Amino acid sequence: MNFAFYDLETTGTSPAFDQPLQFAAILTDGEFREIERVNLRCRIAPHIIPSPWALAVTGVRPAQLVDPAFPTLFEFMQEIGALIERWSPAIWTGFNSIRFDEEMLRQAFYQNLQPDIFATQFNGNTRFEVVPVFWTDLRRC
Repeated sequence: MNFAFYDLETTGTSPAFDQPLQFAAILTDGEFREIERVNLRCRIAPHIIPSPWALAVTGVRPAQLVDPAFPTLFEFMQEIGALIERWSPAIWTGFNSIRFDEEMLRQAFYQNLQPDIFATQFNGNTRFEVVPVFWTDLRRC
């Protein structure tokens, strides 16, 4: 089965009040040979107030938030949904992805009227969280 390693950059930590700004992912085969990679960005939705700390962490400058060259949040979420569908089935893998990235994706899909809010969990997909693996290994040291 293929692996999809992914990460989100967001305007803050609350799925209800923040939004994804960037989705980066690498698709590999079962032997971890790269098949494809993407780096998608969008502009900020008009009702979102970004956290200054989040912008500092992500390196996003305020001018980039309103850059008309980037798609709207709605278009961005459609693009991510289509990508997940195209890369399926895969093992969706990330660092703190189940507790953060998945929640942020699910809420953004919901708020942007995307019907498959559990896209990384169904249609043959599974999920893998890296944090517990590292935590277990660190506790053994």
